[in-house]
Amino acid sequence: MGSGTVGLPARAAGPGLLALPAMTSRTTTPPPADVAVAHSLARVGWRESPVRVRLAFGLAAAGAVAGITGIAAGVVAGQPTAGFGALPLLVALTLLPVTVAVAFAAAGRAALGANVLAGAALIEPGRLLADLQILVDPLVVSRPELMVPTSLAPLRAGLGLWLLLAGHVLLIAAGVLAKNRAGAPHGTPYAAEFDEDERPRTRMALLGITAGVVAAFGLQLSPFTSGNAFVLADDVIDSPGLLRLAFLATGLGAVVAMVAAGSPRPSVARGVVLGGALGVAAVAVPQIVAGLGVDLLGAAPGPYIAVASVVGLAAVVWLSAKAVQVDPTVKAHRVAGVLGALTGLAGVAAASSTLLVVDGIDQPETYSSRLFYPAGILVVLVAVPLVITRSAAAVRPALAAALVAIPLAGLSTLDAVVTATGIQSVVHPGVGVWFTAAAGVFALAATGAVLLAGNAERTEPEDERPLDVVLVAPLTAAGLLSIGAFGLPTVKAAGLVAPGIWSDFRLASLGLLLALITVLASVAMTPVARPNRAGALLLGCAGLVAVHALEYPLTAARAAGSAPGPGLWLSIACAAALVVSGLMVLSRK
Repeated sequence: MGSGTVGLPARAAGPGLLALPAMTSRTTTPPPADVAVAHSLARVGWRESPVRVRLAFGLAAAGAVAGITGIAAGVVAGQPTAGFGALPLLVALTLLPVTVAVAFAAAGRAALGANVLAGAALIEPGRLLADLQILVDPLVVSRPELMVPTSLAPLRAGLGLWLLLAGHVLLIAAGVLAKNRAGAPHGTPYAAEFDEDERPRTRMALLGITAGVVAAFGLQLSPFTSGNAFVLADDVIDSPGLLRLAFLATGLGAVVAMVAAGSPRPSVARGVVLGGALGVAAVAVPQIVAGLGVDLLGAAPGPYIAVASVVGLAAVVWLSAKAVQVDPTVKAHRVAGVLGALTGLAGVAAASSTLLVVDGIDQPETYSSRLFYPAGILVVLVAVPLVITRSAAAVRPALAAALVAIPLAGLSTLDAVVTATGIQSVVHPGVGVWFTAAAGVFALAATGAVLLAGNAERTEPEDERPLDVVLVAPLTAAGLLSIGAFGLPTVKAAGLVAPGIWSDFRLASLGLLLALITVLASVAMTPVARPNRAGALLLGCAGLVAVHALEYPLTAARAAGSAPGPGLWLSIACAAALVVSGLMVLSRK
């Protein structure tokens, strides 16, 4: 009997019937503790969420797509060139709130995902006002991630601006629809997360107010310092009227989002604060990158203060807020997934940032960091399913292999930086080096989390499995092909000395060697591993080899008269062999 039946006489129950406590009209029995726990553990996914929440997710997705399309199309006619290749970074920052919200909904936490949208929407009015200033006078807008004017010639709004403004409106509407119970009837599982009558957590509310005020203060300061007469670095006081309202609205939104930390409801406290932090990051991170990587611009403390305060509060809330009980294995998978996603995003940021700075001349074209694009995208795509309980265990081994693509690209990037800075004193590392280092640190942490998650899955010893002779041929082929794929150059040209494993060993060669060891070890472990895990591991290795094969189309322009090297063809063949082997393993019972 549950704890709620203690002290109550039980009626006799026949075979197959539950013993029920005797009840009278005057008897009031509180819900059993085990029922309360079961209710708190109930998962409310997409199907159980109210119509308004589903509509909010749809509007948020449409808003993100409209915003990205507007940025790509250009916000003004004949738009000047941006200060840095910011499109991948802006795409990632735009998609992040929607992606996180959808991931929570897919994991059965629809209320948490909806509150992420609500929190992010609190920052959107300020962003809308800031972009409206482009419609009034583009020359007073300091947005080097979009454009850096080179003259005082008048600019007029383009089609992309209208799409960008529409995106902000849709995201605001999504947040309004997703807030609170979102029209869910009382008594439904979704509404239950908002029906608790508890007192606000005063300490967390005070901490939230403090963090919000600090973030708002940082957002009112200059986004960067500027020595370029066409790129202003005005703070809230020196800005024109509409931009001043944008500064104030963004700061107010940050304060309101952070105050939600005091909510007694975990989905509200965690979701709104996280969404607000992502919204602040969408404003401040491009400012940070511009200050570090754009000519004649310098770093200013404002955006750093804003990002540090909201990220710090979000971390505190997620570690301290009362939440549903989660299995340790699920926690390990989610940590690995989040770290993996951060790894991939840092890799994409490294690819889109300035890698080398040369005194007195335009930034040189760099090629080595371009491999971060496919590496970062691969890691993000494989990491996101780990936050979804149903797919986490099946995808985890693939993430373990995919993460090796980060040091493969990162060590090649650092090799180019070390070589360039060692030749001439006027060449200095750019902000891309810091993103490269961050990607490496995140990759190391994500790898540790993946190993811990794998260890948590192994609750019982497993029987030995006989080797399937049918798999010997494709596995052997994949292993042998990988030796040539990573040991031979993918690009050949006159005068080009590519790093190698067997000769010309240097910093980039360590990444090649690590990737080769990963593939060989995965092939060797396949016969003794669980089939579903081994298959995912082989498919992850196929993604790793495919990233290496993309070195030729991404970097061939670095040398005149370049042509595909033997490593390219062997990489393609190796990836195919790994895919065949992985699918064959997954088809086995």
